[in-house]
Amino acid sequence: MKDLMLLVAALLTGTVNAMAAEPVPRVSVADAAAIRQVGVGLVDDWNRHDMKSFGSLFADDAQFVNVIGLWWHSRAEIQKEHEALHATRMRTSHLVASDTFVQPLDAGAAVLLMRWQLTGDTGIDGITLPMRRGVMSLVTVRTGSNWKIASAQNTDIIPLPNLPPTGSH
Repeated sequence: MKDLMLLVAALLTGTVNAMAAEPVPRVSVADAAAIRQVGVGLVDDWNRHDMKSFGSLFADDAQFVNVIGLWWHSRAEIQKEHEALHATRMRTSHLVASDTFVQPLDAGAAVLLMRWQLTGDTGIDGITLPMRRGVMSLVTVRTGSNWKIASAQNTDIIPLPNLPPTGSH
């Protein structure tokens, strides 16, 4: 039993050392700027209500989970669903992004995180709703010389009565 424990300890130590020795993935300054520009483009297209341009930011096989958990499975579906939203409740909406952060995954992929605020959502009843806040996570991938969104997860920040009102949860 003692030999087995020593073997497990040695394997774990080797795994931890190998993990620690792996270099942290990096993207160049130019790539980080290009990845952030994808987020800028998303916000600009949203505010111009140009869902064709919005859709062009996504890879053909992109995935998108929206703030209520609807899951769209292609660039075409993402564009179509956003066109429907912008023809109705989002037609006067305005999106502002802040606190962007690029997390490299490898030389050809990175996550872009953005906090956002949305005004002008008229809801299904046509009555303007209060400002919403949220966080969007965009997995971006290099496609040639461009960066495209491969996966998006959008989350509303919903205040809970039993949590302190800080922005870092």
